[in-house]
Amino acid sequence: MPRRTDARERAIRSAARLFQRQGYHGTGLAQILEESGAPRGSFYFHFPQGKPELAVEAVREATRDVEALVTAARERARDPAQFLRRLARGLARWLEETDYAEGCPVAAFTLEGIPEFPPLEAACVEAYARWKDDVVAVLEDALGRNTRSEGLATLVVAAFEGALLMGRTQRSVAPVETVGEHLAAYVRALSRA
Repeated sequence: MPRRTDARERAIRSAARLFQRQGYHGTGLAQILEESGAPRGSFYFHFPQGKPELAVEAVREATRDVEALVTAARERARDPAQFLRRLARGLARWLEETDYAEGCPVAAFTLEGIPEFPPLEAACVEAYARWKDDVVAVLEDALGRNTRSEGLATLVVAAFEGALLMGRTQRSVAPVETVGEHLAAYVRALSRA
């Protein structure tokens, strides 16, 4: 495995941002290198399989970013309903800070369907699974360990995924905030039952 360097990290960060904004096929390697300032000569040293390998690392980087958002919401929330509202605020802030140019970091790859490079598909599958597991952990704290937590976590991830797409399209945080409020109310009702 190539060693981790600043140039490698800059390339991954730039690629993650550009892929979210423009999609995989709409982002060229030259643009990634220019934006990151990473030397062209070292690119294939760090990513021997080229742009597809860089995309895998960009998905992993973006996965960690979303997990950090989930962790921050969880640490500041006293219950799952408040967690969902805080998560919605964090996602809404993300949309606003990127001027609605970035949504879910994995959606671009998922929507474009990149079957020619199985490690990229696997990274996307892993991203959604990790986010769902993070939400399950929060829900189980309040609802106990059961199959309902698994299903509800799938609903949460899918709802926020759709809300990010809608928010980006509408250039509005309203879909994300609405989903957060409705999910919070639903979870609160479940925890009382």
